[in-house]
Amino acid sequence: MMDRISICEDLAKRNEIDPFLKRMVTVDEKWVTYYNIVQKRSWSNRGEAAQMVAKPELTARKVLLRIWWD
Repeated sequence: MMDRISICEDLAKRNEIDPFLKRMVTVDEKWVTYYNIVQKRSWSNRGEAAQMVAKPELTARKVLLRIWWD
């Protein structure tokens, strides 16, 4: 624990001489789940019965969301 405290104190002193923390860039990542529901369209003439289309199953997909700031 004392090593961490002394390292933080050294970095704080170094930042006073050379402000390197202003040049630091951080990032955050998060996996976001979404559902991709696609429905097919069908056309029918007047008087004809509409074509039956089965409802697609829901599929869970993920995308990686990254946010950068300085």
